[in-house]
Amino acid sequence: MFTALKIAWRFLVNSKIQTLVIILGIAIGISVQMFVGLLSKGLETSLLDKVVGNSAHITIYPKNNIIENYHDKEAKIKKLDNKIISVAPVVECNASINAHDMTEPAQIRGFVFKDLNLLYNIKNKIYEGKTLENPNEVLIGKELGEKLGLKIKDNINIVTADKRKVSLKVVGFYDFDTIKVNKTLVITDLKAAQDLAGFGDAASSMELYTSDPYNADYIASKIENGLKDKNLKIENWKNQNKLLVSAIMGEKVCSIVIQLSVMIAAILSIISIMSISVVQKYKQIGILKAMGIKDESAGFIFITQAFILGIVGTGIGVALTYLYIKAFNRYIVSSDGKPIVTIIIDYSFIIKLCIIDIMASTLAAFFPAIKSFKLTPVEVIKNG
Repeated sequence: MFTALKIAWRFLVNSKIQTLVIILGIAIGISVQMFVGLLSKGLETSLLDKVVGNSAHITIYPKNNIIENYHDKEAKIKKLDNKIISVAPVVECNASINAHDMTEPAQIRGFVFKDLNLLYNIKNKIYEGKTLENPNEVLIGKELGEKLGLKIKDNINIVTADKRKVSLKVVGFYDFDTIKVNKTLVITDLKAAQDLAGFGDAASSMELYTSDPYNADYIASKIENGLKDKNLKIENWKNQNKLLVSAIMGEKVCSIVIQLSVMIAAILSIISIMSISVVQKYKQIGILKAMGIKDESAGFIFITQAFILGIVGTGIGVALTYLYIKAFNRYIVSSDGKPIVTIIIDYSFIIKLCIIDIMASTLAAFFPAIKSFKLTPVEVIKNG
């Protein structure tokens, strides 16, 4: 084996241009694979964040007006699937906001503090102030806050259609990147919203966050079968955004097809060049066999060559991928200077792809190795 390794290295060094061509072919192929794969993941994450980041993965609605005993239902739901991270009771009602002698319509939504960040990642969406920490505090959307001329620590009065009223203090301004939401949604404490809605310790819906949003439909089905409550309607984000789900799945399939096509092209080029290499080295292989080298060792020379080329080409390919990502995030940007798609480095994906590509590069030398294995000194002498 050590002899085969030395000979393989000698062949690579002596054929510098051929070696360089193979390495570049592998590196470019792998870099394209990685970049397309990471771009696909970044696009998928961005789309999910835009849609799912501003809504719950699963929502439970009552067929009548309210969900009573939501504490018991919350405990039961969490036991149905370990992918359910948060079950948040929500109280929602329509009202008017009075501030600075102005009145605007609003949708009031009340949450338990700990659930708010899990559901909406609210800390990253607050651009001024802080998140809710105490009762009788409120978060206001960017456009609504600007229209009413509100500032941090201002007090606002919220009045419902049936004259229920509460005074709340503004502690933060959020931006969901959706003007319609920013202009109407007012976020407050669950108890404050319950007082405004006027139906006591109950919820108008329950919102669920899971660790696996892609299987939200499957989890929703488990919840429906587990609760067996005909007075509840269970919906999930996939059913509410069917066109988006189809687009994401189509994009993932296209990404996989492109990656496989590039890999196959790289493998075929390696097989072609390595086959030519065997023909070019007929005399050397014949002489080595005449000197006593075994057929297995002769074949192993080309397997070893391919393995070395795969490792070097993969390493260069990873470096090229990093340059692609850096250039993409710097130059492919929107009008506000932010990348159109934020590409996140997924190390597990890169490692898996590196292993697959090195194995594929090594196996590509299988047919050339068989040629070398079958070659005899007599055939070399006969063919000159």
